[in-house]
Amino acid sequence: MAPIACTRDCYDTCVFEPVKAQRLIDLRPSPLYPTYGFTCPRGRADVKRLYSPNRLRKPLIRKEGGFVEVSWGRALEEIAEALKSADPAEVLHVEYDGNQGLLTWYYPARLFNAMGAASTDYSICSAEGHAALKLHWGRSWGALPEELLSARSVVFWGVNAAVSFIHAWIPLRRSGARIAAVDVAVTETLKQASLPVVVRPGTDVVLALGVARELIRSRSYDADFISKYAYGFEEFARYVDEFTPEKVAEETGVGAETFYELVEFYRGRPKTVIGFALGRTLNGGDAVRAISLIHALLGDPLGFFYSNSGAWGIDFDYLRGLHLAKPSRVVPMGLVGEEAPKLRAMYVWNSNPAATLPGGDKICEAALRGDLFLAVHDVTMTETAQCASVVLPAPTYLEKDDVVYGYWHELLIYNEAVAEPVGEAKPEHWVVRELGKLMGLGGHPLLAEDPWAAVERALSPAGVSLSELKSKRIVALRRGDPMSFKTKTGRLELYSETAKSLGLPPLPAYTRPPRGLVLTFTSEPLHTNTQFTAENGPIRPVVYVNPSHGLSGVICLEARGVRVKAVAEPDPSVPPGVLLMRGIPKSLDGAPINAVVDGAPNPYGGTPRLNYSVVEVAKC
Repeated sequence: MAPIACTRDCYDTCVFEPVKAQRLIDLRPSPLYPTYGFTCPRGRADVKRLYSPNRLRKPLIRKEGGFVEVSWGRALEEIAEALKSADPAEVLHVEYDGNQGLLTWYYPARLFNAMGAASTDYSICSAEGHAALKLHWGRSWGALPEELLSARSVVFWGVNAAVSFIHAWIPLRRSGARIAAVDVAVTETLKQASLPVVVRPGTDVVLALGVARELIRSRSYDADFISKYAYGFEEFARYVDEFTPEKVAEETGVGAETFYELVEFYRGRPKTVIGFALGRTLNGGDAVRAISLIHALLGDPLGFFYSNSGAWGIDFDYLRGLHLAKPSRVVPMGLVGEEAPKLRAMYVWNSNPAATLPGGDKICEAALRGDLFLAVHDVTMTETAQCASVVLPAPTYLEKDDVVYGYWHELLIYNEAVAEPVGEAKPEHWVVRELGKLMGLGGHPLLAEDPWAAVERALSPAGVSLSELKSKRIVALRRGDPMSFKTKTGRLELYSETAKSLGLPPLPAYTRPPRGLVLTFTSEPLHTNTQFTAENGPIRPVVYVNPSHGLSGVICLEARGVRVKAVAEPDPSVPPGVLLMRGIPKSLDGAPINAVVDGAPNPYGGTPRLNYSVVEVAKC
């Protein structure tokens, strides 16, 4: 059978060889690049998930006493009427990367742009880092797998790669590469790293600027590269001079010996994987900026990797229909929960906002009060679906044709369905076009255009035709010129005139974190955010905390007037002042943990501080 790619929000985008008998029975990891014959527990669980009894099989409408099964026609009429009767600015569509297929994630937004509905800013994950990097480099993409995996040394900064990036982690470990890892606690990655560095939450930018200072003072930078390609070196050098080893130690908690080891590590010109988690913390965008600029000093424009999603030239805006219609307004994803009570209707696909967004509990509160009409199109009965007005069954990626790209490797994959849809599951693009017809928008150019024709147009800037892709099944995309800096000066801006023109600080800024216990999160191997809960069981609501705090057993976390219950477990690998949770669990009382998470947007891309919430802790 033809290969098929996993569509999850994951660096690896594994390629599988489907195995069928009477029906699909296995997904074997491809022995070829980039999967190399191994995958994570979630990848192998997708066949189990496909035929799970927890799958949604029919449309459901909420009635008194629970949900009742209805026809597709009835469910669509209910949704269409709710959308038509509302002011478009009071209708919000919420989706993200639950499935990275072009037709699944992007195309359905066309209905809502055609009607002038409100949109989110898609900031929940990586937007802060993308925006931060562009201030200096004019791009946010970096090293490809071949460049990262051939490195003799690599720094994993703010990413638990041993759990969440195994197709970089395992080959690098096998190759004997030296690995440094920087994080706010001793994660699985730090436990195995040659150089583990634990930094206080919110202070990574200080550590990175301190490294830059030492490289400049010891003349360990590439003066020829700086002279030829960079702008603002003198201003940058003056600025970082204040980030002395003493200041680094005071602010970050990283002692002199470890700090100088990290400086020496960088003198060896390693690659750096800059984790998305950094953009979700206080000073996170500035940390991303500062870390990337270490590689500017080293003369390595492909020295870092953050995300390559913007490297391929795929026109995501065209897929969403933004060339013809715009949303009436944009809501930051961290504030969707606050916005929910003010809305008339919300349509959700590819996402579980009630569980994953800050203040997501307010979505369910508004829906269950009857103030918010909530429609959810999903594979299983998620936390968001449980409080919906109408629930629609969606197919998994194994049951529909789509096109899948990766944000690390350069392969574009044509996914052809390898299983029949379970029950009455319908794909996302079909649903929005049917809704458009019922709303009188069927003739709108955005919905009249065939979905596959839209994919063809979106792939054109990437130099790929749909016919070529369907024939070859896998096509390698090309990234742009790493020496082309689309900044205000046309150069790599150490001192960012681009940022200055936008009213932003031209150099990575630092705000001293407030005092208090900081709740943060790390990856969990059996779940992708809230996916696979039905197959692998719920994530335990455990807070790992340094024994010095004297916390154990049931505790309450409180912030912004909201309280949730969890279990405290003493763990000496977690530094004082940090509360570490794995995955995104429900609290002991059933509320989403993210009810206490800070939704305040960061300054560059608007990503909320999911990994930096100051909370009060008490026995309860």
